Amino acid sequence: MKLKKVQIKNFRRLQDISFSLEKNLSVIVGPNAIGKSTIFEAIRLAKAIMFPRAQDELRNVLIQLGATSAHYFNGQLQYDISNLARDVERNITIILAMQFSEEELQFIKANRQAISYRYASSQLGRSSEDPNFDLRSYFSTDLGKTSVENAGATIDQLLADLSPQSLIEFRVDINAQQISISNPVLNIFVTHLEGRLTPEKALFSYFPADRSLPQGEVAIQIGPQDYKVQSDSHLAHATAKYGRLKQTVVNQTVLARVTDIDLKPQFDSIFDTFLPGKEFVGLAQKLTGLLAVLIRDKESGKIFDIDSLSSGEKGLVLSFLLFNTSLSIGSIVLVDELELHLNPAVSRKIIPYLADHVISRSDCQFIISTHSAEILRDAYERDDAHLFHLRNEKDISPVLPQDKKEVLEAIRRLGASTESALTSKALVFVEGDSDIDIFTAAFPSLITSVQLQALNGRTEVEKSIRELLKAEKDGTLKERQGFLFDLDRRPSNLVGTNLVRIEQLNRYCVENYLLDEELLFDLIVKHSTRPPTSRGEFTSQLKEAALEQLDAVCLTSIMEEYRALRASLATAEIKSRSIADIAALQLQRLKDLSMKATELLAVSDWETAFVTRHSEAKALLAPKWEYDWKKLCSGKQLLESLQRKYQINIDLSKLKVELAEKLGQKGSDDILALRSIFEKLLP
Repeated sequence: MKLKKVQIKNFRRLQDISFSLEKNLSVIVGPNAIGKSTIFEAIRLAKAIMFPRAQDELRNVLIQLGATSAHYFNGQLQYDISNLARDVERNITIILAMQFSEEELQFIKANRQAISYRYASSQLGRSSEDPNFDLRSYFSTDLGKTSVENAGATIDQLLADLSPQSLIEFRVDINAQQISISNPVLNIFVTHLEGRLTPEKALFSYFPADRSLPQGEVAIQIGPQDYKVQSDSHLAHATAKYGRLKQTVVNQTVLARVTDIDLKPQFDSIFDTFLPGKEFVGLAQKLTGLLAVLIRDKESGKIFDIDSLSSGEKGLVLSFLLFNTSLSIGSIVLVDELELHLNPAVSRKIIPYLADHVISRSDCQFIISTHSAEILRDAYERDDAHLFHLRNEKDISPVLPQDKKEVLEAIRRLGASTESALTSKALVFVEGDSDIDIFTAAFPSLITSVQLQALNGRTEVEKSIRELLKAEKDGTLKERQGFLFDLDRRPSNLVGTNLVRIEQLNRYCVENYLLDEELLFDLIVKHSTRPPTSRGEFTSQLKEAALEQLDAVCLTSIMEEYRALRASLATAEIKSRSIADIAALQLQRLKDLSMKATELLAVSDWETAFVTRHSEAKALLAPKWEYDWKKLCSGKQLLESLQRKYQINIDLSKLKVELAEKLGQKGSDDILALRSIFEKLLP
């Protein structure tokens, strides 16, 4: 059986998403708390509603989801729709489109009579579990026999239209009053397929991220006492599988003697790949009477209990042991953050092992969610894996190498990784590392799921913006990118788009938002060897230091005219030209320069005129600076001058971080203004 398409509407975090599954290995990435696990919970809930393996599977899943309690009320199963629905006024809809294999269709046809009884009993509102016993009197009557015959005719009609290529839509709709399903007969087909499996096998299995691995002795049961617990651990009580590590090993060891399946190669395959140097020895009883699953360290020869492995190692061993032993041909497996508690070196081996040792052998279908850069990278680069990016509550898109490679390469050139682009809520590029430090300190809660990447100044920022604007125009840019850069007294003419968000500060630089006189005074007194004597004196000196920058600002604007008087030719001007052409071009440049210089020098008393121009420019700007000096001066330069004046004895970058952190906690107007600009870059 293959899951080919999933559609989820109004379920928890998810508003409306739909995606198709073409390969046996699919990986879902996205920011934290965006809804990746919610996809698995939706599939799990739909399975429990439409084709439960046990009568209480739906009840157990709803308990796990917090939508009901362990008790019934007035004889009916009650559930809290607010714990399931995003909007309680709208229906929850979950659609699973699947295909049966040829072998599965043949099994269904061969079991037509048993399925007929299941369907007939379900029409009476009775449990489908062993209806021959439960309703034996009814099925002995003419009415009962007729209902079975009619059920068989319905099944025959459905089977006549089914083939391995048929895409079957299983739909469930949920509201506060009822749960409805689309086709009860087709649901029974799936239920019957899973019903043929022994309890250690599953057609649907869920591996949640919440892993609680017990230490020490656990109760070991064999046979009927463990049947229900083992069966429920696949999906209804999915977290229970992690508490059954020793129980699973015992069960498999006992079964190995019956089925002639050697458990040791399974263990050794896992150890050789992920934990080299260890091997499975077997079971033993300790002197205390407790059961031990023995592992040997090959190098030292030391034998120890499996409990001595780390949480990540035990979770990995259990997961892959179950992958190898509990799945049936065509099983559908949902795995949430398999890399949990594992280092990158181990995570790097997960996808290759799954593809080459599990999926290739069992033809199972794995859907995995991850935050691991190693798993993401492998899924992106392998032809037998499909990568999906869950961007938000209504957008999940495949990441295709043919239309992503170019733009992701452009993002890599900006210093960000493919993983950052796909696993962050937003990717925002800023001018420098100090900007990142300030933003992170000022509003940490906002930055949690945002990837900040520093570029090398404004020139690189604007160059990168142009590259991504071109990529968007070409249709290769799919992910939103944000750029935030300083004003620098040079307003940018670049215009942002839906995917390339551009924000320019309305002050000279980021540091201008940190110029709070009260807090600056406190921190300078704390860290200075020559602090100001009073707050009033400091406020005056701070403003005075800022206004001192006005001379340089006016001078820069005047000198700009003379910087254009460049005598030599640029490299681009002489490229591909002959020496004679270059000589002629250079001569003309010198003549033009001579004429311009003559024109400039024609002013009488040139030096006095220069000083006058500067004075006039300063007089023109002074009133505005007097009022708006906090916005117009260079905050970076001002803090540097304060460090020199007051002999601040900590690194200036640390002072900025401390300033930003305290201003953020204070909720100052300046930081709130900076935050509002930053928020415009976020989805």
